[in-house]
Amino acid sequence: MSTLEEGRQVHALNAAWSWSGVRFAQVVAHSLMGHMLVVDDAGAFHYVDPDLGEVTRLGTEAEAQAHMARDETKAIWRADALVDAATMRLGPPAMGEVYSLTPEALVAGDYAHENLVRVDLVRLIHITGEIARQTRDLPDGALVNVKVVD
Repeated sequence: MSTLEEGRQVHALNAAWSWSGVRFAQVVAHSLMGHMLVVDDAGAFHYVDPDLGEVTRLGTEAEAQAHMARDETKAIWRADALVDAATMRLGPPAMGEVYSLTPEALVAGDYAHENLVRVDLVRLIHITGEIARQTRDLPDGALVNVKVVD
């Protein structure tokens, strides 16, 4: 990843996910489904889950490595079935793109293959950060209207 692209990603994280209280400094890695392993300005590692709208503090590099080595984390990170379905339907992502769900499907948690899209990672960071900010205090099962504005 280029320094410019990483800078765009860090800027987007700080703009869209600032409500999480984390001051992002570096994107260490991202999955094909837009999940990210990041470092904050104090050197702590975090896991950004765009599907759940969560930023999880992992701590040190060793703690981050242990988290990423867990079978559950590896399965979520790889998302083999979703990535395979998206690749077959949409083709491989271009440079800077990842796969995700439409905003409506993200809110609904609807992982049907027809809801998969290719999206610029920076755009996904903005979309999911805003969805997470607006929905973070809602109770489970709350009805939500999604209005997508370009």
